[in-house]
Amino acid sequence: MKKYFALIGLLFILAVLLSGCATGLAASSWPGVTADAKNAYVAGGAYVYAVDLQNGTQVWRFPDKASTANPFFATPALTSDGQLIVGGFDKKLYSLNVQTGTSNREFDGAHDRWIGGPLVADNTIYAPNADYNLYALDLQGNLKWSFRADQAIWGMPVSDGANVYFGTLGRRVYAVNAQSGQEVWSQGVDGAVLGSPALGSDGTLYVGTYGGTVYALDSASGTTLWTAAASSWIWTGPVLEDGEVYFGDEKGMFYAHPLTDAGASWQQQLNGAIVGSPLVTGDTIFVGTEAGNVYAMDSTGQNLRPISISGKVYATPVAAGDLILVAPTGQDAVLVALDQTGAIKWSFIPPK
Repeated sequence: MKKYFALIGLLFILAVLLSGCATGLAASSWPGVTADAKNAYVAGGAYVYAVDLQNGTQVWRFPDKASTANPFFATPALTSDGQLIVGGFDKKLYSLNVQTGTSNREFDGAHDRWIGGPLVADNTIYAPNADYNLYALDLQGNLKWSFRADQAIWGMPVSDGANVYFGTLGRRVYAVNAQSGQEVWSQGVDGAVLGSPALGSDGTLYVGTYGGTVYALDSASGTTLWTAAASSWIWTGPVLEDGEVYFGDEKGMFYAHPLTDAGASWQQQLNGAIVGSPLVTGDTIFVGTEAGNVYAMDSTGQNLRPISISGKVYATPVAAGDLILVAPTGQDAVLVALDQTGAIKWSFIPPK
């Protein structure tokens, strides 16, 4: 049997070369996770779950009746007024009551699936859709503006308050004015951008591509400042911490590269493809792999500790207080909580 990623890569090439439409690439099918001080929220297939962080029990799930044809995988986002914003494959963006899981309202103005999670910033919901549009909504769900890009948007955008930045499957990165939705600039890159960009404090925008390159772009103009090459495809966005940009690739190679492109880099070979972004918490970096491991390492790439998780780890690990939340694919547990040593504290298996 061919490897999952080889098949996805073939689909991508066929979609781009034969049809010119990158939405032919199969969408991600691994859970999206976020958390607050009390609960974790998991968009994991047929349902969105709220899970108690103390004991791993279900608080609520949405909807009452599942539709396997229209799953949820986009990472949910929390608002300051008690909403959980999450999109599904049914083309609807839902506002859920964070306490009860009941639906407040839904935005049904999109024309395709919600794959990337929304960004909530400055009382605005910036929601990327596979229909090529970035939608800006107020907290009451009213459309403020929409911006049509060249192709599908799969990654959560980032913002510096003035502009919103995101990449597309059409090998472009965009800056759009956060208030008006007007294009500020766009920049071509060497491959589809499947994940979220990372924005540095100095105004540098870092983007990983399916072409196997991390780009450092000037956020004011889109000009390329430098690039760093990986050994294979980069599925999700890089992470910035302590003067380094961290990212992994499909061949399981994990990288640290200086933000300034000056100084020493390092890399560490892991067992299995790296699909999610790394999590950096304190002095430890956590990275999940397709082989079913979460690796913990220090900021030099040493003291490597593999933590075995049943199932494949495609989703980015999430920090929630002292816990590390991992959402595996291909096993009964939708969510697994680890302590800082890597010991499993609890596993959430949804009730029938």
